[in-house]
Amino acid sequence: MNKKKIFTILVTILFLAFLVYIFKDMSAEEFLGAFKMFSFKYLFWIVFLYYFTMYLRGIRWKALLMDNPKYSNWHLGAVFIVGSMLNSFLPARAGDIYRAYYLGENKQENKMKVFGSVILERTQDGISVFFILLFGVLFYCKNNPVILSAVYFFGAVFIGSMVAFYLIFKFNKIDLVCEKTENILEKIHLNKLSGVIKSLNKYANSFMEGFEVLDSWKLSLKSAVMSALIWGIECYIVFLILESFNLNLPFSASLFVISLISFSAMLPSTSIFFGPYQAAYLIALGIYGVNKSTILAVSLVHPVLLVTLLTVVGIYYLYKFNFSLDKIKEVQ
Repeated sequence: MNKKKIFTILVTILFLAFLVYIFKDMSAEEFLGAFKMFSFKYLFWIVFLYYFTMYLRGIRWKALLMDNPKYSNWHLGAVFIVGSMLNSFLPARAGDIYRAYYLGENKQENKMKVFGSVILERTQDGISVFFILLFGVLFYCKNNPVILSAVYFFGAVFIGSMVAFYLIFKFNKIDLVCEKTENILEKIHLNKLSGVIKSLNKYANSFMEGFEVLDSWKLSLKSAVMSALIWGIECYIVFLILESFNLNLPFSASLFVISLISFSAMLPSTSIFFGPYQAAYLIALGIYGVNKSTILAVSLVHPVLLVTLLTVVGIYYLYKFNFSLDKIKEVQ
């Protein structure tokens, strides 16, 4: 077992220990009673809207791939579903690696270029979630300097990343940097490493090709609008789930929930839907004074429902794409 997996397990154990401590005084009767509060009255709309966001993600991904006609919105949306399903069950964001590898194989495209578009997509997600959280904070707790500072930090990370990607793409100096590195290695008699530098140069240039969309303001705007629409719908889905528990919370609660669970998914854990996910819900709904038993019930129903929706369709497309789990393990 490598160090990364050990660290991931330790983080998961830490969160589980924290949750056990928080919920230690909860009785089984109280816990089951919270689940009984859930109503299926909004289930149709939750399912419909969730699958609709997957199609919108296909439209956005195609825009990030320069609206190349060899890609279809529907197919890209299906690939995204499979990738999201794998992210739910496999560590190290294996689903994102799968998406780049499968699309590269299926469309005879450079895999590093496709992976670059996936990273750009994730950066857009981070920026969208930042604005959602910022709006929620300014609407509900703008007088808390600690929370505002944390929000601005996340914003600086994602917006700074987008600016950095743009500058690296616009003023591509990868070849120059690698050439100078090779010259330095030659001077200190480490010529054997020049092959590694050449490989890095090749992969880095291929990776940056995935950011070609940054040269087109129309496609960049299209992907940004799609991101805003996707995450707006995601917020409404969370609002419907909260309404299904008859909590009568304001819409701002869904802003905190969607942003905090999204950021929690970035933490290394054995599953992005267990441990950090419940901790994020505890913070988000704790702001509104929701009792712990209800928070735990909502934080379990939400991921189980969405993972079920992903799995039902994801397994079908994984089989249809004829892409085995063994291949996914090989490319991690």
